[in-house]
Parts: sequence; structure tokens; C-alpha cells
Amino acid sequence: MSTEKITLKIEGMTCGHCEKSVNRILTGIEGVSECSVSLQNSSAEVTFDNSKTTKHLIEKAVNDSEIYKAS
Repeated sequence: MSTEKITLKIEGMTCGHCEKSVNRILTGIEGVSECSVSLQNSSAEVTFDNSKTTKHLIEKAVNDSEIYKAS
């Protein structure tokens, strides 16, 4: 197991509910062990097991919401 930590820019968050929604999306991904979503910084710090998921799949999960955009 090898963990990796990334910071994603998250577009489309406008309130605390949005922050919680993005957090729920990220923590629902297999392999994600920690995440911290910041409305103020429009970002998310994500720690994950890179043998179970990738940055691309994490971004895709957020983008598939069709409300938020991760990059």
C-alpha cells in the first residue's frame, strides 16, 4: 500500500452544503482514507491508496456529479 496526498481545485461550491456534498463524494471512493474540503479555498486535500484509485478517478467522481468540477 502506497498513500498519496493531492490537492484538487474544486469549482462550483457556494455554501457549506456544497462542501459536505463534495466531502461525501470523496469519502465514498474506495481507497480514499482522508479528505478535507475547503469552501473558502475552493479546494480539497485528498489522501488515498494509489493501489486502489488514481487522481484521475477521484477527479472523475467529482466531475460526474455534474454540479462540481475538480482539477
